[in-house]
Amino acid sequence: MSVATIWRCWLALMLLLAATTASAFAPLGSLNIVISLGIACAKALIVLLFFMELRASRALVRAFAAAGFFWLLIMIVLTGADYWHRTDAKAPIDQIY
Repeated sequence: MSVATIWRCWLALMLLLAATTASAFAPLGSLNIVISLGIACAKALIVLLFFMELRASRALVRAFAAAGFFWLLIMIVLTGADYWHRTDAKAPIDQIY
């Protein structure tokens, strides 16, 4: 990897960091989490492709990296489903006291 590529990756990561910070202060409602996750995925892809050198790796290494990324997506979806389906209603055992 050349020095110019490293600097371009660093610049892209810094711009995405600024975008993350700007989106944290923007009143976008529920769209804010979608934008933040998109920026985080873009940063992860830069790290995966350039710093972990997955572009030049063998197919098996890329397959395992994709499987890890897929597993992360599953965990995000399951955590989001748990969060979105919770209510503020008390359980029957809590109403006794």
